[in-house]
Amino acid sequence: MNTLIELEDHDRVEAALAHALERARDGVRASVITRLPAKDADWRETGIYLLKGQSVSLLSCGVLWISRDLDVGVQGNLALWYRVGDGPIAKALGATTSFTADRDGPLRLINHLAGQWEDDSGRFDPASVLDDGALSVAVVVWVGDPVVGLSALARQDASGLAAAEAARLAQARPVPKGWSALWRVGQTGIFSEAAGNGEPARIVCRCRADAGILKHPVDLALGDGVDLAWAWRVQELPSGVAEDQVPTHDYLSIAVEFDNGQDLTYFWSSSLPVETAFRCPLPWWDRHETHVVVRSGTGELGRWLEERRPILQDYRRTVGGDDPRRIVGVWLIALSPFQRGNGACDFARIRFTGGGADVVIGP
Repeated sequence: MNTLIELEDHDRVEAALAHALERARDGVRASVITRLPAKDADWRETGIYLLKGQSVSLLSCGVLWISRDLDVGVQGNLALWYRVGDGPIAKALGATTSFTADRDGPLRLINHLAGQWEDDSGRFDPASVLDDGALSVAVVVWVGDPVVGLSALARQDASGLAAAEAARLAQARPVPKGWSALWRVGQTGIFSEAAGNGEPARIVCRCRADAGILKHPVDLALGDGVDLAWAWRVQELPSGVAEDQVPTHDYLSIAVEFDNGQDLTYFWSSSLPVETAFRCPLPWWDRHETHVVVRSGTGELGRWLEERRPILQDYRRTVGGDDPRRIVGVWLIALSPFQRGNGACDFARIRFTGGGADVVIGP
């Protein structure tokens, strides 16, 4: 596990980006370099006004520390957010990201831990703000194609961030059909679709020092006998120790979202016994999410396995209180930011079945 401290050389990176932007200015419509301290708990005006259709890249370095003593922190892929005018908030796809403005308006930035929002307009509980670290961010508005601009900038950029974003764009794959990123956690490049090679159509999840949640909307009455069924092949677990504490809460799972704001997430644990259940240890999520262990250990890694869970029975046992009435979504979850390990899993044949239900989510 590489230390994060080496990513805090803000002065060097900012100087390298400033030099590169000056040398490659012919392809740049506008740019600014800003530093966002963790304690700066508000949206930062960049001074750049975007027009709908303009292409923008955000190149960031730095760390927001959850615990410096434990070497637990997040980078721009989990902490850099932006919005254009009064539009919805959006998260960077990595430490570097690119997007096309969907409206006219001023560009604003903030560093804030993914998942810790009150709504998609960008309101948050001040208690959720981290107080250590910073992100340095170069905002680049391109004259034309960002791929061309990034290539020119990379030739001048000693920080390596322009080259990293060019490589990310070249490797990017679309989100699986019918699914979208859960707004609270933000955009993710963790998941993609695959088919063929003698295997079932599947959703591929590859997660390294990152986090993401995909949601597929569902509208289904929940009653006794309704089960969630799926197949998965977990190849690598992102944690080698119990996942029920914040510093080790790295895992892969599939979840059911209910109309009462609760969700049940079924995950494969490295070491916790099967049927162990606990509330999520993360802030905000501790009021909404319950984890249930359905597989444990490494003995069955690399094999396709079929699962089936009695949703309402599991809910009553692990959450309690009034029964939810409806299922409103199914999620795929991947987290590996805390120990910065690798998680690898494929999902297939997701459906709700039994109790009169037969809803195929796919693939």
